[in-house]
Amino acid sequence: MVRNDALYKLWLEFLGDVLQGPPAASTHYEAQLLKLMAESFNGSFASRNHVSPEWENHILSCWPLDYIPNDPPGGYDFRQQPLLRWFVFTGQTAPQSYGRVPAALASDHQKGVWEDLSRPWGVNHQLSIPLRLGGPDHNAYLVSRPDSDFTEQEMALAGLLQPVLTGLSLQLSVAAAQANLVPKSSAHDLTGRELTILTLLSEGLTAEALARRLTISPRTATKHLEHIYRKLDVRDRLMAVQKARLLGILAPTPEIPARAPSKRNCT
Repeated sequence: MVRNDALYKLWLEFLGDVLQGPPAASTHYEAQLLKLMAESFNGSFASRNHVSPEWENHILSCWPLDYIPNDPPGGYDFRQQPLLRWFVFTGQTAPQSYGRVPAALASDHQKGVWEDLSRPWGVNHQLSIPLRLGGPDHNAYLVSRPDSDFTEQEMALAGLLQPVLTGLSLQLSVAAAQANLVPKSSAHDLTGRELTILTLLSEGLTAEALARRLTISPRTATKHLEHIYRKLDVRDRLMAVQKARLLGILAPTPEIPARAPSKRNCT
């Protein structure tokens, strides 16, 4: 497990870089994340995938770039994809590898069709690490390689990284959205992590709730809030959100259309 310890430390260092980096670098960090994932698991390809409840699969980002087509040729039916069937039918959320999917969920024929389709890109063996984001959609980071299934040591590493990847995914998605809204002159030296927390505050999350969402401790969340209040020169969460909107750091409060007066029958 020495290799796992070293890799986990490397991932924590990467996490620290992301949290202290500017929101505008979110795309750059996503590419770095996927590259690090492929290297950590000796993969030839890594991607972030989204599958809707209707079994529609979308590759949101990948490394190497454009390594594999977003939509497999021939209109492949993802209801037959063995690894996806495992997650949909079992409801499991722990990491899983293609080779560990039992025949009861994916027959030899179903596996053979997938292997014939994926062989040209060398993605026969896959490791999926689901992101625990809630909701009906299936979001996961996927590592693929051509030659062998993933070892028990690699599965253990995947389990260690799952909460880290979930937090990173949320951080990068919020940072990407904020990068398009926040003028460089109005960020008040807020870090990417602080902008993420400020955005969650504007959605009404408490310190405890945003700590759960970001997979950090309540104490760490409180420290981030203290830094935000100091940088914005405010004293509480409500003032922080209001000032951030005035400064253009957060989008303005959406206007609620006035309700038309109800009509009453006069008798």
